[in-house]
Amino acid sequence: MGVKRELQRVVPALRVASYAASKPFYESLGFREEWTHHFEPGLPTFASMVFDGMEVFLTEHTGDCQPGGLVHFYVADVDALYDDFLEYGVSVEEAPNNGLGPDLRVMSVLDPDRNRLKFLTQTHWE
Repeated sequence: MGVKRELQRVVPALRVASYAASKPFYESLGFREEWTHHFEPGLPTFASMVFDGMEVFLTEHTGDCQPGGLVHFYVADVDALYDDFLEYGVSVEEAPNNGLGPDLRVMSVLDPDRNRLKFLTQTHWE
C-alpha cells in the first residue's frame, strides 16, 4: 500500500495544445506526471503534473480554459532553481529578481503554449 499524500486544496489548470509536446517541457523543469485521463481513446488528454509537491493540471480540452494562463509556485530557493534551469537548457523568460518587492524573489518561464509559470521565494518572513 502506497503512502497517502495530503491533497492540495486548489489545483490550477493550464490549457495546452498538445500534452505530448508539453510533457517533456514540464519534465525539463522538474515536474513529474502523476496521471493522465482520456474519456475514450483518441479524445483529448487531461493530466496531472507535480513539482515539489505542488500539482497543476494540463488539459487539451478546449472548454476547460484558454491558453495564456499564469501560475505561481513558491519554492525554497528560486536562485538555485534558476541555476538548475540554465544547466538543463530551460529558456527563462525573466531571471530571478526583486521586482515584486525587496522580500520576494521571482523568476518567470513560458511553456510552449505561452502559459506563464512564476517561481517565487519569500526572502523574509514576518
